[in-house]
Amino acid sequence: MKVKTSLLSATSNSNYHTLSATPDTVHWGFFDKNLKPALTIDSGDLVYVETVTHHAGDAPDVLMDDGIEAIYQAIPEDDRKPGPHLLTGPIEVRGAKPGDVLEVQILSLEPRLPYGSNLAAPWGYLADDFNNEERVTIYKLDTARQWLTAEFAYDYPGDYNINGRILQPEEVERVKALQNVQVPARLHVGTIGVAPAENGPIDTTPPDTHGGNVDNWQIGAGATMFYPVHTDGALLSLGDSHLAQGNGELSGTGVEASLNCLIRVVLRKDLSLSLPVLETEDAWMIHAFDPELDEAVRIGSHETLKFLETMFGMSREDSYSYLSTTADIHITQVVNQNKGIHITLPKKSFLPKT
Repeated sequence: MKVKTSLLSATSNSNYHTLSATPDTVHWGFFDKNLKPALTIDSGDLVYVETVTHHAGDAPDVLMDDGIEAIYQAIPEDDRKPGPHLLTGPIEVRGAKPGDVLEVQILSLEPRLPYGSNLAAPWGYLADDFNNEERVTIYKLDTARQWLTAEFAYDYPGDYNINGRILQPEEVERVKALQNVQVPARLHVGTIGVAPAENGPIDTTPPDTHGGNVDNWQIGAGATMFYPVHTDGALLSLGDSHLAQGNGELSGTGVEASLNCLIRVVLRKDLSLSLPVLETEDAWMIHAFDPELDEAVRIGSHETLKFLETMFGMSREDSYSYLSTTADIHITQVVNQNKGIHITLPKKSFLPKT
C-alpha cells in the first residue's frame, strides 16, 4: 500500500465568488438546515467571505465600521440567539448530500480592522474564581501581523447578557493593561460548520459533528478542514474569527475580530468521516466533543483508530500502540458547553513503503 500523505483533493474548477457580510447574508446565533442560501457554488469554487465579529460593540470606535454598524442596526438584540456568534452564509454546494464530506481550504485571512476584543466571560472556565467579574481587553495587531499588544481594558458595566451590545467609550473607564507583554498572533476562524441534521435553529455555542464553534487556533491560513455533510447542499457558514487564542480558550473568548477569508470549497464523495478533521502541512487533527472531557477523549480516540485503519491500513492493535506512543491529545477548548479535544497525528511518522 502506498502511504497517503494528504487528504486534499486535486481541483481544476476555479470559479470565484464574493460573499460580503450584509444584513441579508448573515445569521446571528444559530445554524439552520432550512435557511435560504446566501450563495450557491460548485465544488472547487473559490469564495471570498467577509466575517464580522459579534464583539464589535465592545469598542465600536476601533472594532466597527459603517458596514459592521449596518448589520448591528439591522438585527434586533432579541433576534441574536440562541447562541452569540454572527455568521456569514450559508453557502450551498451543488450536489452535496448527507454522508459526503466538505473540504474547506483556508487560503488566506486578512483583518478587516486591526483590533480585537477578549472578554473574561460569565461562561469562562474560572468565572466563579473571579467572582463572575466581566472584563474586556482590547488588543491591536501589529502591521507585520506577528504580535498583539493590549490597547486598554475595562470592567464591563452590568451583566454581559446582550449579544453585540454597543458600549460607547464614555460609558466605561478604560485603563492600561498587559504592559510590556505581547501576544502571538494566530489568525483563525473560530466557527466554521455545515448545517446540522436537526430541524430548527441550532445554537452556535456547542461544537459537534457538523463542526461549528470548534475554536482550534490552527484553523488558519494554509489549513484545511473536513466536515461530514448532514443535509442537502451542506450549507456552510463561518464567523467568530480571532486574532489570537490559546488552547483551552480559558476566559471564554479569544481575541474576537472581523476577518476576510479566502476559501476553496470541495465536495468529497470519496471520503467518509463522522467528526471534523483538520489537515495542516505537518499533521492531521481529529476533533471530538462532549460535555465531559473524558468522554470527548474516548470519542476522539475511537474515531482516530478508524482514521488510521482507513488511511493506512493499520490494525486496531497497531493503531492503539501508535496513539499511545506518538499522537498528542490536546484540549481545544473547555468553555463551549461541549468541551473539545483534538488528537494530532504527525505526518512525518508515516514512511513510504519500501
